[in-house]
Amino acid sequence: MTSTVRNGFTFAAITLALAGGLAVAGPAHAGAPGTPPTAARTVTPAPVSDHTSAAAGVRKIRVKGAQVALRECPRTSCRAVTRVSRTSLRASCQTNRHTTKVSGNRWWTKVTLLSGSDPAWVSNRYVRGAAPKVPHLPGC
Repeated sequence: MTSTVRNGFTFAAITLALAGGLAVAGPAHAGAPGTPPTAARTVTPAPVSDHTSAAAGVRKIRVKGAQVALRECPRTSCRAVTRVSRTSLRASCQTNRHTTKVSGNRWWTKVTLLSGSDPAWVSNRYVRGAAPKVPHLPGC
């Protein structure tokens, strides 16, 4: 069996395993003379919670307060591109680098509107459950 065919079978087996949680017994050339046997593994898809999407690290957050500014950068000196009140946003990451503190919290989250928009920044001071960071949201 050529390496191209073997790689194709391996790719197909991995794709099937990730798509359906099938058991994989090893590479396509398993059982060939001189190849040690491999143990079977089961791949189980990770559960998806209500607060995440298929993209890694993206999470739905809730803004508390009225007329909260979404800004061009994570500082209060940056232009407010829009204002929102008590709404849900899609968050992709958060940072505390090169930011300004808002009520003692230096963390800011990069967000988009659920309906789609350009990225903007909101202070974690106005994010429900962020004390001081949004749990399970990666850094930028």
